[in-house]
Amino acid sequence: MDTTKILTDLRTQRDHIIAAITALEALNPTAVSHPTAKAATPALKTARTATVAGKRVISAQARMALAQQKRWAKKKRAVKAAAKKAAPPAAPASAATTSTKTTAKPAAKRSKGGLTAAGRKRLSEATKARWAAKRAAAKTSAATKPVTA
Repeated sequence: MDTTKILTDLRTQRDHIIAAITALEALNPTAVSHPTAKAATPALKTARTATVAGKRVISAQARMALAQQKRWAKKKRAVKAAAKKAAPPAAPASAATTSTKTTAKPAAKRSKGGLTAAGRKRLSEATKARWAAKRAAAKTSAATKPVTA
């Protein structure tokens, strides 16, 4: 017997059975359906996601990427909300203000940390004092060591 003919017959029988199951499920939507053979086999959707037994499986790299995107979106929303709160309320437009053009000043740029001049000076003095103490300790230990020949 020809295997291709057997496979074709089996596939058509499967299609008829699936059609009958879906028709019966449509009549009784509360009935629990069992996964078909198609759903039970893992089907690769993309390079990073797959479906196994009806559940979406995501690779670790994709999970990390999604988590990072969520963190950035949350941070972006917080910045926008803070900017919205800090913005002064818009003045009502009147005939006098519409006739003259006013130029809005750009908002002052916020510093992103870094050292101030005073902080840099304190850091430099502390470093110099630390090195001076180290040199003094080395000098006293060299003077107290006996010379061996």
